[in-house]
Amino acid sequence: MLMIKPPVALCCSLLLLGGCAQLDAWTDTTSKRHSQAGPEVAGTQESALYVAPAPAAGVAAMRNIYIAPANLANMQVIQPEGAPADPEWWVTEEEDTILQRTIALEFTLALSAQADFTIVSSPQQAQLLVNTAVVAVHPDRTRAAAAQSGESGGSITVSVAVVDAASNTVLVRSVATRASDDIWAFNEVRGEDPVLNKVFAAWGADLRQGILQLQGRARGAPLSTPGGSSSY
Repeated sequence: MLMIKPPVALCCSLLLLGGCAQLDAWTDTTSKRHSQAGPEVAGTQESALYVAPAPAAGVAAMRNIYIAPANLANMQVIQPEGAPADPEWWVTEEEDTILQRTIALEFTLALSAQADFTIVSSPQQAQLLVNTAVVAVHPDRTRAAAAQSGESGGSITVSVAVVDAASNTVLVRSVATRASDDIWAFNEVRGEDPVLNKVFAAWGADLRQGILQLQGRARGAPLSTPGGSSSY
């Protein structure tokens, strides 16, 4: 599979996500992912959710949602300060497939809960589209340090947008960095992994709550609207 380093300018802009940390990047030319559920992620951080303040008429009645394949093309690995690039983090086609399945499964479970929404199999059937970009993985330690200490924590940054399928207007956006006590599960993706599922289940819950708020059907505390601060 072809893996291409992105331009230096892109890398520099993403330094904002991790101070002056060393960046690795991969480009995956085959993005198709769909997997299964499971256990714990430590210290999950709350998401910054931005909801359109005045959606168009008819948005409140939209129920059919298409979950697009996640964009992993410019996913970064932000190494600890001063660490050299680690090509072992580069994703394989097999890992890509597993991660796509995991994201699609967890978003489907969250959005279809209590029959709030119907997940459809093509964008042509959809009223709302979910677009996901996995932006960066942030291991707390280098490979050698993690092996020595046995500590494998870190975090992952993801951007998710809910788009009106007819107008292409962004209605809900979530950008967040969430912590995991086993970030190295993203380094060696082998079939079902509870760590991966738990992380993406949290974004699925954000999506559901954001769309319900957009439609005036929100349950629980109100979320942020445009103008709030990001969670990373």
